[in-house]
Amino acid sequence: MKSQAQISNNVGRSRIEDNEWELFVDEETDAGFFDHMSEKIQVQFLGEDWERGPWIVPNRFPPNCKADKHAHNHDTIYYVLKGTMSFNDGSGWYAAGDLRWVRAGVEYGPEEAGPEGCEFLLISQGPINVQWVGGETYEADA
Repeated sequence: MKSQAQISNNVGRSRIEDNEWELFVDEETDAGFFDHMSEKIQVQFLGEDWERGPWIVPNRFPPNCKADKHAHNHDTIYYVLKGTMSFNDGSGWYAAGDLRWVRAGVEYGPEEAGPEGCEFLLISQGPINVQWVGGETYEADA
């Protein structure tokens, strides 16, 4: 996944509305990833590079899109930009302006976008793996 940030003198700058959206993984080589989702989601990568980070990944979930129960390999922060999202973990629905963080290895889900969809920033302490419960682990296309 290539960075959408403009990087100069160790500073990155980006505007989500001006960037291209892409799939989190290559649908030909990692087709099984999307078996865990009701629809394919699009993302952007805003860090310098996948090995060094920072790992800031806007996500775009279509209306009512669901992603099966999973965990991540690093602590993550969700900051909702538009729409609503439930993580079906007892914490309720999140709306624009809400922030949620979760420790590495904690399982939750299914993630579920509301009827208007959801856009959020996913910020991680390291490269993001998706560890599907009872399934495989996938890393974003670096």
